Amino acid sequence: MISGSVEQAAERLRKAVPIMVKHGIPVTPLNYALWYTYVANEDPTLNQRIDDIVAAYGTIPVSKAEDLFKTHISPTGSQELALGRMKDDLEQMVQGIGKDLHATIAGTQSFNSLLDECSRDLRGPASVSASIDDVFGTVEKLLQGSTAMHESTARFEQRLGAANAEILRLRNEMEALRQNAMHDELTGVYNRRAFDTELGQFMGHGDRAPVVHLAMLDIDHFKQFNDRFGHPVGDRVLSLVGAQLNNVARVGVSVYRYGGEEFALIFCGGTLKQAAELAETLRLSIERLVLKDSRTGERLAHITASIGLASRLPGESAADLVTRSDKALYEAKASGRNRLCQAP
Repeated sequence: MISGSVEQAAERLRKAVPIMVKHGIPVTPLNYALWYTYVANEDPTLNQRIDDIVAAYGTIPVSKAEDLFKTHISPTGSQELALGRMKDDLEQMVQGIGKDLHATIAGTQSFNSLLDECSRDLRGPASVSASIDDVFGTVEKLLQGSTAMHESTARFEQRLGAANAEILRLRNEMEALRQNAMHDELTGVYNRRAFDTELGQFMGHGDRAPVVHLAMLDIDHFKQFNDRFGHPVGDRVLSLVGAQLNNVARVGVSVYRYGGEEFALIFCGGTLKQAAELAETLRLSIERLVLKDSRTGERLAHITASIGLASRLPGESAADLVTRSDKALYEAKASGRNRLCQAP
């Protein structure tokens, strides 16, 4: 990924770091890789995409940085690499346990053979006339065999204990990966974590912060889909709306699943009128969605959505902007649903 001499690398980093600081880019290995490649001008397409994103947002959103990294730097992506490493760790652990288990089984079989041998020695006809040394010899064999068996079992128990700790570590790492994910698996849009992170990121640049408009969208009567047709149909509705929302996603417009059947759209730049026109176009496109029974082709229900839109006021916090957008959404629902309302 990074080539050239040490002097070239140092020069590129010297150029990259001030740009990252200027645009409020978090200092992470992923961002370093992006901006190192940017100043090296090795990928003109990447540079153009970065320029467009910075022009729209005043920074690079975390989700956009991950997308750029996967597309232009590492097609496998950081999460996929981590998952691959965990898979290798698990495979090595299983192989190690298997070897120890085979050794323990072999030791057990050997010990069973020893027990049979000692039993024959003690029960045989010659045992009546056996000397005390012969008896002690049999006891010594039992002692040595049991000691070896104990050591083999102890090693296996130790391996199982270590494996248990490793499994716990990998489970915690998997949970961290899940929590750090930026996409909602069901709908394909960005998730709530991405929303909270990026709204704060867009609004945290003081005078350099872009104009921000926020739309909160709620699927009308969503509970009825689950109650009438079951949760799988409800999931299909969410997927359909998510796909429709993704169709409007572009530089300057980001889409998120806020929670449940509620979505959020962040518009960076442009006017409130432009944001309202796009939100209204989106509402109409959702109204045209058709939910059909996959077996019969029968139309099941009508999908609509209510939208509340607000523009950030000077000095307004992210939480206050969300509250005003939510109030506008409540007004749209209280006014009959399937409509767009703007906050004052």
